[in-house]
Amino acid sequence: MTSTSSRAFEIIVWGATGFTGKLVCQHIAQAYQGRLRWAIAGRDKSKLEQLRSDLSVINEGCKEVPILLADARDGAAMGQILCQTRVVLAMAGPYALYGDKVLEQCVEQGTHYCDITGETTWIKKSFLKYNEKAKEKGVKLVHCCGFDSIPSDLGTFMMVDYIKNHLGKKTAKVTALFGAAKGGVSGGTIASGMNMVASEPLSEIMNMGSNAYYLAELANKKGSDIPAPMLPSYIAPARCWAGPFIMEGVNGRIVHLSDALVTGHYGTDFKYLEVSKTGVGWMGWITAGIVGALTATISTSMVLSPFRALAKMVLPAPGQGPSVEVQKSGFWKCNLYAESEEEAGTPGVLVEGLCGDPKRDPGYLSTSRMVLEAGLCLALEDQRLLAQGCAQSGVMTAAAAMGMVLVERLRAAGFTWEVVRVAGKEAKTKAA
Repeated sequence: MTSTSSRAFEIIVWGATGFTGKLVCQHIAQAYQGRLRWAIAGRDKSKLEQLRSDLSVINEGCKEVPILLADARDGAAMGQILCQTRVVLAMAGPYALYGDKVLEQCVEQGTHYCDITGETTWIKKSFLKYNEKAKEKGVKLVHCCGFDSIPSDLGTFMMVDYIKNHLGKKTAKVTALFGAAKGGVSGGTIASGMNMVASEPLSEIMNMGSNAYYLAELANKKGSDIPAPMLPSYIAPARCWAGPFIMEGVNGRIVHLSDALVTGHYGTDFKYLEVSKTGVGWMGWITAGIVGALTATISTSMVLSPFRALAKMVLPAPGQGPSVEVQKSGFWKCNLYAESEEEAGTPGVLVEGLCGDPKRDPGYLSTSRMVLEAGLCLALEDQRLLAQGCAQSGVMTAAAAMGMVLVERLRAAGFTWEVVRVAGKEAKTKAA
């Protein structure tokens, strides 16, 4: 890609006045104002001016943050914005409705891109349409840089990377066990999910749900893995029962896409299981069964338009979301269990890890910081990314694009990301 170091901005927050976009801007105001060339962008000048005024209360220097105007469906106008920055953080969804011109112009202008989509079918379309063009232009288009799917994707990558570099082995399987969490729901997230279900053929939705390699096969990767079951799963290393995790449908597909894109890291027939911890003993088993039944019922119901209409009436509308108090009192945690491949009949080694955020809710305050650090990683860490062999262009995952460089940034931003135990013994080193 032609050098973008002389561009006016390192980061532009597109969709800055949306619920999560505002949070990204607040993080910048608190942690990076004065050290980062950045701008806010969207289509409503008055809302952007109000946002800038609000940000100046956090940090007076934000009074000078530039405002850029465009409509997401106007390619020429988007191009005039995107040619000014190294990286754009795309915060306006549903992405299937508002993301195509942004991606198109990122490729055209040679601008890197990060988003927080969970719209798996749209990710597939973007790969088919833009992957080769992005490679030709040296552009990174990185999807799913929020709670969907950074914990799953980078948590798995950290474990695989540790087993490769510290144990000299490949990884047969990673289990992500999501535990206690506290947070709220935003209308934008609901709107994105409903739009995906409503606009795609039922056959495509069914394929996405049943095919663990729905995205990985785009990069010529298949294997014997299957999606997490709706029935209770016993997680032996944790000695507990688990039910399905609601976002496994996107997270699992992203993890397998990373396997396809990061050559020589994951196992020969790598498998991934993502579940939600429900407890021990028969109560844990019963709870896991209830979670599975509810998940299956909700997933099936959302395919039917009357249920979607009812959900729109009772759930938050776009632009609405959890209160500041809920966001700041929130948290999330995911335990990771990785098994190395067997060698000459010798059982694999079990490695345990952990990722989480002890002080921010998963969907919004934590997500907004994750996507910000991903964008900063692309904007500021060129040499480190190159030195660590990260993928240099194309439609990709955070693990493929940024790997352990982004893990280190997340740690510095207050997240937990570490390997804690190898075969029952405390790990000698964190996954550095």
